[in-house]
Amino acid sequence: MQRIEEQQLNLKSLMYDWLDAKKTTWAVITIKKETQSIEKRILSVFGELDFTKISPQQWLTFFQDMLRSESIYNRVEKLVSHCRNAYDLAKFHGQIESNPLDGILKYFDKGSKGNMKHVSLQELPELVQSIRGYRNSHTAIALELLVILFPRPQELRYAKWQDFDFEKNIWIKPAETMKCGITHVVPLPKQAIELLFKLKEIRTVSDFLFPSRDSLIQPMSEATLNNALKNLGYRGRQSPHGFRHIASTALNNQFSDKEQVIEACLAHKKHGVKAVYDKATHLKERIEIMQWWADYLEQLYSDKNTTMKVA
Repeated sequence: MQRIEEQQLNLKSLMYDWLDAKKTTWAVITIKKETQSIEKRILSVFGELDFTKISPQQWLTFFQDMLRSESIYNRVEKLVSHCRNAYDLAKFHGQIESNPLDGILKYFDKGSKGNMKHVSLQELPELVQSIRGYRNSHTAIALELLVILFPRPQELRYAKWQDFDFEKNIWIKPAETMKCGITHVVPLPKQAIELLFKLKEIRTVSDFLFPSRDSLIQPMSEATLNNALKNLGYRGRQSPHGFRHIASTALNNQFSDKEQVIEACLAHKKHGVKAVYDKATHLKERIEIMQWWADYLEQLYSDKNTTMKVA
């Protein structure tokens, strides 16, 4: 009887109970992603421990170490939220009186938010040059596609070959991979198509453009892109998500009169009256803007190489 009670009080049981409750509100892809993240980063360390005996100090040290070693603020923030919510469930079940994770975020290192870390536009050519020389061709192409198409990293990791129409030169991102839960069409500039054809030449039998190294039926891990940038010397300077910020800033500077088109390029969900009345996807304009961005990047790289040769 005591053994059964111990198993019910371990963190693993609590987290799985909480995840089970989320199945009614979360998309399948979200449940899968967050379960894998919790198992890998939380349960591998605390899974078998009695969650009522894990102290606030232990949690703070654990998450601070993760944050300082990996600079993944948004992922840490999500994991903290998951654990805190699971503890709330335990509180309502009468298993604990107080939540050890309440208020923990205020004690994280200041300036730790690393999700949008990015280099300047002037530094981008040097970064792309490093990316092109990266030892893993699949990862290198994934990173360069993040630069050109600036999707959310999850959208690229879960991209499948069936999502691409090479006759119309578009990428149709399924609703289940999108943050807003709405299917989104991305016009493909010629530079992105060239990279995709290059990827086709070295593709595996997986449906995913970028499958996991461990399983062809799983997508590339989010850590793969982060680690590649760290290996290239950009730890704390550039995150996969940060490429969206670079593109957003450049496009808004160039096309200041096309705010709604830029928002559509970034797949930002509209709210309020705009969400009801503005049904336009601005596809024609987005085709022009996406090609402009890819051409602009190409010119930046060319100018950088010319400068280096002259020097």
